[in-house]
Amino acid sequence: MSKGPGLFSDIGKKAKDLLTKDYISDQKFSVSTYSDTGVALTTTAVKKGGLSTGDVAAQYKYKNTQIDVKVDTESNISTTLTITEIVPSTKTIASFKLPDYNSGKLEVQYFHHHATFTTAVALNQSPAVDLSVTIGTPTIAFGAEAGYKTTSGEFTKYTAGISVTKPDSCASIILGDKGDSIRASYVHHLDQLKKSAAVGEITRKFSR
Repeated sequence: MSKGPGLFSDIGKKAKDLLTKDYISDQKFSVSTYSDTGVALTTTAVKKGGLSTGDVAAQYKYKNTQIDVKVDTESNISTTLTITEIVPSTKTIASFKLPDYNSGKLEVQYFHHHATFTTAVALNQSPAVDLSVTIGTPTIAFGAEAGYKTTSGEFTKYTAGISVTKPDSCASIILGDKGDSIRASYVHHLDQLKKSAAVGEITRKFSR
């Protein structure tokens, strides 16, 4: 894959993950094992209040193919198939979740030195199409995404964003909710190993 700008979904993702991902008051316990055949198995248990949930996830990699399967305590089965380089500089992702038979989705990502492009199509009777494009470099990138409902012929979303990434910091601005909201975020790493960071995020809704 080329070392160009990241996907549009990467804009602002670092700050969001630091503010929300794994920073929860729930009790969480995970155990991972790896086999010589290339299978990784992870068991996770989470206790929130008086409720306990868990899941078992398996991952298998072979050459340019990766298969992920997750089963949780609510009998949901999530499966994702990822294949890289079917066509040069592309990644193809197919996913579905049972028992929701309308959850299937097919996504194709294309990576170039100065641009990335993604298209995702829902695999159901009323498919929605999501498109995104990002242009720039690994340091500065501009991007936009749009969602289109084929049955109604309407746009369900359109979003634009910009990100500036340096070795020790990352800033982003996203105009979302069809232009009705703006979110600005900033991440500054406090050490070279990036084990600690200062994070700030501001969100404003124009219609309020």
